[in-house]
Amino acid sequence: MSNKRAVILAGGKGTDLRPYTVVLPKPLMPVGDYPILEVIIRQLAHFGFDHITLTVNHQADLIQSFLAMDLNGISKLIILWKISRLEQWGH
Repeated sequence: MSNKRAVILAGGKGTDLRPYTVVLPKPLMPVGDYPILEVIIRQLAHFGFDHITLTVNHQADLIQSFLAMDLNGISKLIILWKISRLEQWGH
């Protein structure tokens, strides 16, 4: 096992992409045929990352539901870490 670790920061509101992010969080916005989050997770897995921590806040329930899908076994690599508004730095 390679012990490669990655952190994906996916907790923002995506205000730069409004009005699209009112309904769908930015990590689930499609790039081609797949949500950007899936593209990033698959690339990390392809390059040998075996532990992915995902920090979420805004619309975390939608991201969690997305991760509940199997993604061909890749989802088992992910630890979801929900941060509260009080834990966010710089705000």
